[in-house]
Amino acid sequence: MPRRARKSHVSLAAAASVLLAACASTPPPSGELAAAESAIAEARAAGAADYAPVEFGFAQEKLDAARAAIEARKYADAQRAARHAEADAELALAKSTAARLRRDVQERSEANAQLRRELLGEDSP
Repeated sequence: MPRRARKSHVSLAAAASVLLAACASTPPPSGELAAAESAIAEARAAGAADYAPVEFGFAQEKLDAARAAIEARKYADAQRAARHAEADAELALAKSTAARLRRDVQERSEANAQLRRELLGEDSP
């Protein structure tokens, strides 16, 4: 075997072993999973199931996918799914917060309008 061909085989074998070692050393994404679970719990507490049900559902589905990928030892897929679950949960939380704030503004506007009518005597029988 020519020297150049032997070097390329050695280089190829070294690259393959590094790639395999990198894949094999991917740890389970426990931190990402915990962050996703925490974000989902926070969104749930903020009423995301009522105010942002689509995004909240996506977050739960992706968390389930992450757990399934961990069981299948597909840690890169699990990490990706957990990160997506966290992002969807954060979006659901933001939408829930915005909806609650809109509701509060509407209630206060109605209360202010009622007070204004009372002060101006427009509510007399």
